Amino acid sequence: MSNLTHMTLNPATHPWMTTAAVQKIFSALPENTARFVGGCVRNALLTVPVADVDIATRLEPPDVMDALETAGIRFMETGVEYGTLTAVIQGHPYEITSLRRDIETDGRSTVVAFTADWREDSYRRDFTMNALYADREGRIYDPCGQGVEDLKARRFRFVGDADSRVREDYLRILRYFRLMAWYSGKGKIDATALRACRENRAGLKVLSAERVWAELKKLLSAPDPLRAVRIMDTNDILEILLPEAGSIEGLAMMVGLEKREGLSVDPLLRLMAMGVRDELAIAGLVQRLKVSKVEKSRLMGWASDTTVLSPDMDEKARKTAVYRGTAPVIHDRALICAAGADSAMISKRWMELAEFAKVWNVPRFPLKGRDLKGAGFPDGSGMGRTLRALEALWVRSGFDADKKKLLTALQLMKGSDRQQN
Repeated sequence: MSNLTHMTLNPATHPWMTTAAVQKIFSALPENTARFVGGCVRNALLTVPVADVDIATRLEPPDVMDALETAGIRFMETGVEYGTLTAVIQGHPYEITSLRRDIETDGRSTVVAFTADWREDSYRRDFTMNALYADREGRIYDPCGQGVEDLKARRFRFVGDADSRVREDYLRILRYFRLMAWYSGKGKIDATALRACRENRAGLKVLSAERVWAELKKLLSAPDPLRAVRIMDTNDILEILLPEAGSIEGLAMMVGLEKREGLSVDPLLRLMAMGVRDELAIAGLVQRLKVSKVEKSRLMGWASDTTVLSPDMDEKARKTAVYRGTAPVIHDRALICAAGADSAMISKRWMELAEFAKVWNVPRFPLKGRDLKGAGFPDGSGMGRTLRALEALWVRSGFDADKKKLLTALQLMKGSDRQQN
């Protein structure tokens, strides 16, 4: 075949190609009708980890269903109108997609027709290095004729006409920068691809928030996304996506801290480092991007916290700050301060605060309303004020006062009140 290349993947050195689940799927489909495709092939050739295994097939969806059912493989019709079924083996998903060509696109959704032509399928894919296929034996196929060359150069280029590819699905703009963040290194930027992204950037506004946020998180999860984010910024793309978080310097400082301290990559923390700690602005961001409840709680906690922090706080002050501000919030704020510190010594102190917030077992206030009732305190609005006063006393004690001492303090407070009356 003319699209067969000289490149190969040795299944013996790529375990994802030879798992029992993958072999079961290939055995279920007729011989020479299925190939690995996309990210798994790209990553394997780039010698980076393969996370998901996707398979392309010349069979149409009904025939794929029949083949899987015959083999006893459970599957879900996750995108059957686009030719995609998801086989599930031992709880692990494997996408199987029929070869297809695009009939109609509007930048958000696509109408497809199925085909048996590998070349036709490759020409509807986004990037040349994502249009590479590998058979069961590891032979590499490059139907569009540019994927291998671009992969070797780590050059991200759209298949065919770049402007057309972007207009078919504006999310490809974000995918372009996500791939750049993960894999480009210092490779040369394709000017045509970048121009297509820049000139069609307004199309990002028509995409669903969920799709945009998913891609942004993947981009910000790259080991070092700085180059990609800077290029997005200079091409007026970042402002469309994250007007509340455009501090490239903040991101650079956080990436630097991660490298110095061996921290795990945290896309939410990087997003905070890029933003201004403004409650109203971050509220707009979380609403626009429709982040999860957990993500919203974390971002809004960081943005709204008013706890006064200092790198020079003693242990008692640290405990008070963590108790008042909550451990996750203080941890995030301290790490961001550590990233932006003027000196290594101050950064170290902020890191110590972050670590303290992470490991300190925050105690619970030992008194409840029923304890006050048991001590003869009457119901009413005054009970809440008294509990808060006792809690403040407990905090000032360094969290050392136990229930007995606090109830003694309560009796003293009652006695003081009687004298005043």
